[in-house]
Amino acid sequence: MAYVDQPLGEFLALVAEPTPAPGGGTVAAVTASLAAGLVAMAGPENPENVDALRRRAAALADEDAAAYSEVIHARRDGVSDTDAMTRAAEVPLEIAATAAEIARCAAEVFLTGRSSVRGDVHTALLLAEAATCSAAYLVEINVEAGGGTRDLVDRARAHIDAAREARERTAGLSS
Repeated sequence: MAYVDQPLGEFLALVAEPTPAPGGGTVAAVTASLAAGLVAMAGPENPENVDALRRRAAALADEDAAAYSEVIHARRDGVSDTDAMTRAAEVPLEIAATAAEIARCAAEVFLTGRSSVRGDVHTALLLAEAATCSAAYLVEINVEAGGGTRDLVDRARAHIDAAREARERTAGLSS
């Protein structure tokens, strides 16, 4: 069963278990999906695009857990984990990209949408930015552990910049 198909309490209990997955990447992806849900609820801006982002982020939650499981299996079996570590860096990179795009959509809805939903959209924007930053950090950790090239880190940092820029577009309007 996909993580997002589980009851919330069960998912929270799984996150709290002392196991490698679900971990930070999965939580970042679910957070991004929740942020997209708030954007979709709050605004008419590209609802199909926002819903596609929500679904993609949700799917990435499971992809992240699967990618990290491959790392665990490779290490347990005593085989090279380079390919698995690269995949474990690529999935959070995609989470960061998706979350940054959700942040951009949230900023657009915040700036053009109804004032009555600004609190929801600002929450979405902050959650999307946090998911972007968290996923980007995981990219950096996994690249440093031998998974992929510094190019992945550079791309992850560009997503952080994009999410931050989206938030900064709303500065002064959210208080």
